[in-house]
Amino acid sequence: MKDPILFTLSIQAESKRLIKGLQLLLLAVNALFLLYLLLTADQFSKIVQLIAPFLLLVVFPFIWERKNQTPIDKLSRLLMILGLSFAANWLANYYWLPGIGMIGLTYLFVQAIRPITILFSTTNIKFNTFPAYTYSWKELEQVVLRDTILTLNFCNNRFIQHPVDLPDNFNTAEFNQFCFSRFGQVKYR
Repeated sequence: MKDPILFTLSIQAESKRLIKGLQLLLLAVNALFLLYLLLTADQFSKIVQLIAPFLLLVVFPFIWERKNQTPIDKLSRLLMILGLSFAANWLANYYWLPGIGMIGLTYLFVQAIRPITILFSTTNIKFNTFPAYTYSWKELEQVVLRDTILTLNFCNNRFIQHPVDLPDNFNTAEFNQFCFSRFGQVKYR
């Protein structure tokens, strides 16, 4: 039986400007190569073949909405759709390496801009990152939430400290009491 998640906190979003800028630069380079291929195409059918995969721009938003993925802003969603469209374009035109590279880089960009959540259960604490990290309560000495700053002190003298976004009606005292009770139960086992 799966251990139920009792508390969920989100790490406050830091500036994602650099990541979005790198993604825009990568898309601009892709657009320049595509423009070059379009200008050097000698047949109309080749031009259609180069542009046709961008019709996926119409399909991706519907797939995205139906899957109810973690919410990201509209610019990030547009950059993801453009990246996947370029990937589909390169793969459809037998440019395997750029196509596979665009799929991988688009996936990494999406992971980098996705909000990070911390899930607390009775047995562990899981960071929903790429890759995901899970810590058992035995690895920790103390977990405290004070003034929207979450602090995790580990037994090996390292700590994680981050500002978090608290949900509406979040009871900080109840959360801290839950964490304190986990340490009492772990030590006596």
